[in-house]
Amino acid sequence: MKYWLRYSKVGLLRFVGHLDMLQAWERILRRAGVPLAFTQGFSPRPMLSLAMPLPIGLTSQAEYLELETKHKVPDLQPLIASVAPLDIQVSGVVAVPEGTKSLMGLIRYADYAVENLGEAERGRVAELLESFLAKKSVLRDVRRKGGLKNVDIRPLVQQAYFEDERLRLCLAVGSVANLRVEDLLEYFDLSTSALAISRDELYLEVASGFITPFQYIAMGGAAGR
Repeated sequence: MKYWLRYSKVGLLRFVGHLDMLQAWERILRRAGVPLAFTQGFSPRPMLSLAMPLPIGLTSQAEYLELETKHKVPDLQPLIASVAPLDIQVSGVVAVPEGTKSLMGLIRYADYAVENLGEAERGRVAELLESFLAKKSVLRDVRRKGGLKNVDIRPLVQQAYFEDERLRLCLAVGSVANLRVEDLLEYFDLSTSALAISRDELYLEVASGFITPFQYIAMGGAAGR
């Protein structure tokens, strides 16, 4: 049985990397007594994956874990919540219909909230945003595997605006197109070390627009088959 689990990653866990987070989840699920399914072969591993790596230093209100169990576990959410550390809050679990694509391959966009900008910085960035959003193309050297690559980042920014003192961003992520939030903030000459950045949601893209993973399952998972 496959499940998608939504959880927050806050506090000191923002310094825990992708692979370490997977190992932490394996320990949590074993402690909870979840009957995990394992891969075949000489070195079986639990069938776990995270929807999208979260950069070190960022918190998140919407991380997603995909896991497979040997059989249906009707009380999975309270079972996990009873043993999860305080910096992980499980906000939902859904059973995934058979044949649904992996969540990692479905994610296309992510929402971010950027805080701790000073008044002068907000004014400066607001002016830069207006100019940036008016352009059709913005070429920028960004970090990729193998080094720097010149990329048109403008199509990768779906939304960018201020909500009170908070900068809200919706950026392309995933295997099809990806823009690291750090690369966009560097374009605006912002030091990420002085900012508080949170990833607030992940989205799939369907004909009707953007939907969350749980909304996708509520639709029957048909959009990604």
